[in-house]
Amino acid sequence: MPRRRTRASAFARFAWACCVYLVGVILFGAWVRITHSGAGCGRHWPTCNGQVVPLAPSTETLIEYSHRATSGLLGLLVVGLVVWAARRFGPRHRVFTASLVTLLFVIVEALVGAGLVLRELVADDASSARAVVIALHLANTLMLTAACTLAAFWSTTAARPAGRPPAPLPPLVVVAFAAVVVTAMTGAVTALGDTLFPVSPTEGGGLLGRLRDGLDPATHVLVRLRIVHPIVAVLTAGLLYAVPEVVEDATTDDLARTLGRAVRHAALLEAGLGLANVLLAAPGWLQIVHLLFAQVLWIVLVCAGARLRDVAAAA
Repeated sequence: MPRRRTRASAFARFAWACCVYLVGVILFGAWVRITHSGAGCGRHWPTCNGQVVPLAPSTETLIEYSHRATSGLLGLLVVGLVVWAARRFGPRHRVFTASLVTLLFVIVEALVGAGLVLRELVADDASSARAVVIALHLANTLMLTAACTLAAFWSTTAARPAGRPPAPLPPLVVVAFAAVVVTAMTGAVTALGDTLFPVSPTEGGGLLGRLRDGLDPATHVLVRLRIVHPIVAVLTAGLLYAVPEVVEDATTDDLARTLGRAVRHAALLEAGLGLANVLLAAPGWLQIVHLLFAQVLWIVLVCAGARLRDVAAAA
């Protein structure tokens, strides 16, 4: 029995390591956008400027090529996760299912990235098509992170009793999940606008001047859409703030309640970072930090939802 627990613990550590690495790859992808390096390999995929290993690469090429390399390594890690889950838990276990779904979303993520490159929706492209694809790309990223998180979380915590289906989540928590996805999608569009149409914090009358320009129909659509994300984010933060009370009404489980409170704290921190992003006109480093804690918030929310369903089913 001790050996069995050791193997399970080793798998859990590996699964969580995959989640951490995944978040790193996501942040790296944001850095590619911020540095306008998406066209660093030209209109070529999976090769870089027609070469397997680029010779005499520019800075943009190095950044884009490095991102592809780290993304490829992620794929290999997730393949290992799937194989290990199959051997450790069996093909009918939910940990294996979550690992396999993680791999599927990794493949979709790679295909979306390839489409962006091949259609040249990168670097300084400011088309509406790029904005739509970027938003969908971020939604897929959230599903990928959620699947990887579930594989790790379910391998760490006790499973619900055999034969019992998972309990439904409280309606407010379901709405909170949907709201976070919408918020992230609008945030991706806003981040794209901040990258393509940067301003200084004091330019044009400061914050009020930027808001006024955003309402001007003569400005680019990505500039006008900047106002959408903060509004949606504030509404979502309000929903997330109420999550702990909903969790406490639903269960007495300590872990579920702790995760519920963590959702609130992460939402407040993310809201503060979002405000700083607006006031400082979205510098690249702050965009990365903002995205990092958005992923942390999402991971905590996924864990809270998963735990709540399990303890409700066991009740």
